[in-house]
Amino acid sequence: MVELRVVDIVSKVADDRACVLLLQERAGLRKIMVALGLAEAQSIIFSRQGKVPPRPLTHHLVGSLADAFGIKMLYVLIHSINDGTFCSSILFERGDEVRKVDSRTSDAIALALLSEVPIFITEELLGRTCIRDEQNGAISVPINAVKGDILRQAMDEAVRNENYELAKALKEELDSRRAAATDN
Repeated sequence: MVELRVVDIVSKVADDRACVLLLQERAGLRKIMVALGLAEAQSIIFSRQGKVPPRPLTHHLVGSLADAFGIKMLYVLIHSINDGTFCSSILFERGDEVRKVDSRTSDAIALALLSEVPIFITEELLGRTCIRDEQNGAISVPINAVKGDILRQAMDEAVRNENYELAKALKEELDSRRAAATDN
């Protein structure tokens, strides 16, 4: 497992109702981007700044419930990606018992920051989904980290531009996702 740290939160240009969370490996340069809604972004910003809202947000409520029942949050693990959406688990401990709970990645990260516990990602997933810095401030995002509808649009655009090599790569990714969905 590779530990991640929150680097930045930026609003998405095309959709002002959503944000992108940038995470970087603590002991390296690889980064991933996680899409999140405004509520999760607000909670993460509050946690990073040490601000307490006048009324508890959902993540504060979950943290308070855990404290009230003697449950300790151990860490967050980002373990897979499904159609461009990261999937995560939160590990909790109560006495000698450790339980893994499925969570939206954005919620898990907000709770991790609030509880001051580490955020991890599997080495394999980080290697497959990390973004790469390109020249002139542009970034390159791996194809498996993009939602299917965006891939279909990009494939159509590649065909219109007669970039058949790119169109083929996009089609192969979409086909592999379809095959994986029918296997489950």
